[in-house]
Amino acid sequence: MKKTSLNDIAQQLGVSKTLVSLVLNGKAKEQRISDDICKKVTRLAKELNYRPNQIAKGLRTGKTNTIGLIIADIANPFFGKLGREIEREAALHGYRVMFCSSAENAENSQKQIEMLQQGQVDGFIIAPPAGSENQILSLKRSKTPFVLIDRYFPDIESNYIVIDNSQAAYVATTHLIGKGYRKIACITLNVHLNNMNQRVLGYKQALIEHNIPVDDNLIKMMPFSHEKDDLVDAVKQLEPGNKDKVEAVFFATSKLGIMGIETIHALGLNIPNDIAVVSFDDPDAYKISQPPVSAIAQPLKEIGNQSVNILLGLINNSNTNTEVQKIVLKANFIARKSSGD
Repeated sequence: MKKTSLNDIAQQLGVSKTLVSLVLNGKAKEQRISDDICKKVTRLAKELNYRPNQIAKGLRTGKTNTIGLIIADIANPFFGKLGREIEREAALHGYRVMFCSSAENAENSQKQIEMLQQGQVDGFIIAPPAGSENQILSLKRSKTPFVLIDRYFPDIESNYIVIDNSQAAYVATTHLIGKGYRKIACITLNVHLNNMNQRVLGYKQALIEHNIPVDDNLIKMMPFSHEKDDLVDAVKQLEPGNKDKVEAVFFATSKLGIMGIETIHALGLNIPNDIAVVSFDDPDAYKISQPPVSAIAQPLKEIGNQSVNILLGLINNSNTNTEVQKIVLKANFIARKSSGD
């Protein structure tokens, strides 16, 4: 089916293509185009389901009102919910969002940045994968507006919005210690990312401050593309059934947590009687799980709102704060029955 063009509308109304363009771009009043003509143009555009060519519009105006969002893992419920918050906030400002998922792969991320640049996006919100430092530096050199979310590179001066990952993991682990658990495992990802490193650091700090030895055998590093078998092996290695059993486990992502809890149930173990559980992030599944899962809830709405607003300030040169904005938010630990509450 042929897409309706400005020329189609102009021909049917017997007016110029320029006039139609002025009306549909909100410039009728300044060009003194009558209300009657405006109504006819907008009515016919709606009837013909006219959709503007955003790329062509961007070439004319220098802006497409489009944000490129590159998240790390579309399968992780955290990124799905965060993407929804970013999309909602962007829409309030008349912007649309183009989504990509890098699958924590720097090569994928590079291709996606190039593709979105070809699509004339006005700026980027990125959860950068490990090894993508040069991509971020390239965006800086080209003065492309961007904001990093969820993680950042300490050696690169950039705008970012993250949470205090170390403090959040410390609070969750301290909660388990307060419940009387001493042999606490940590299951995390083996990606070299600042946020993952900080989560393990917070876990260790809580153990050390409570005079509990850090046992590296209880820290299981999963590959990013982990499958259920990886989790089964990790939980079995923790030997939660013997006399010197692991009493609790801290999952460093909700994707790990969901698969890990499924594995614990499949092994015939009871939560929290056989093994207590806390997890980073708080997907809806945790609230209705049996038992409900103790979780670290990130302020998704605030991350989404602030990332969009900082980016739009950069795009529109309206950000009066010329300093790089490094925002670190607090997460909220929610205790539920999976940790003995």
